[in-house]
Amino acid sequence: MTAATMTRPSASKNVVRRLVRRLERERRNWSRGEADLFPTEQAWRAGIQEGLRLAQVAIRKSA
Repeated sequence: MTAATMTRPSASKNVVRRLVRRLERERRNWSRGEADLFPTEQAWRAGIQEGLRLAQVAIRKSA
C-alpha cells in the first residue's frame, strides 16, 4: 500500500468540515454589506456570496 492510499477517512472529513465552516464564515462576512454601496458593488458582492454558497454545496456533495 502506498502512502497516498493510507490516508485516514476521518482526517479528510475533518478537512472538509473546516473548509465548509470557513466558506460559511466568509459568505457571512460578504453578506454584511453596507447600505450605501453602488448598485454594481452590491451585485458584485451578491455574486461572491453565491459563488461561496455553490462551493459549499459542491464540497458537501463530494464528501
